[in-house]
Amino acid sequence: MKKYLFFLLLVFSSFVFSQDYPPRKKLGFFTTLDACVGFDLASIIKNSQAKTDYELRQVPPGKYNYGFSSQVGYQPISWFALAGGLRYSYIDPNYHLLYITIQPYFFVNDITDDDFFFISAKFGNKINRTAAKNAGFIGLSLGKIKPMTNNLGQYFSVNLENQVLDGEGTFFVGLTYGLILFSNKRY
Repeated sequence: MKKYLFFLLLVFSSFVFSQDYPPRKKLGFFTTLDACVGFDLASIIKNSQAKTDYELRQVPPGKYNYGFSSQVGYQPISWFALAGGLRYSYIDPNYHLLYITIQPYFFVNDITDDDFFFISAKFGNKINRTAAKNAGFIGLSLGKIKPMTNNLGQYFSVNLENQVLDGEGTFFVGLTYGLILFSNKRY
């Protein structure tokens, strides 16, 4: 009899004292459309200090860049998502670059937050013909996705990117703002 009472007490206490944590929210399938602007601080400083035409020619092209990108992605688990897409970047009148991109996202927010804070890496390789024969970029972003409605949100990030144009690297510090559409409707 004592065994049955102990078993009932154990089952009863597991229902009464157990905590039900809400599942971590996920985006599901998502697509982004964003605009970005970046500044090459080292190039701006070098250009202002150059005194001869030779020194000006040695400065990498572009003091700033801007562009647009669109990606499609999926968040299979609560802390990771993977996206890929296309990106257009303007760096200089001769450098209109179209990249194919891959971007993994690592979400670092608390499970109870409605917003998604992330750290992401960016990789891109040029797919069009421009003055640069070989171009690509690699970068790091810190950002936030803020859902506004059931399937729509805002996307903010601060970026640090190394743009490589024909073997010459240039670092850009930039900002990105965009919209994100996602399939998960729990918002």
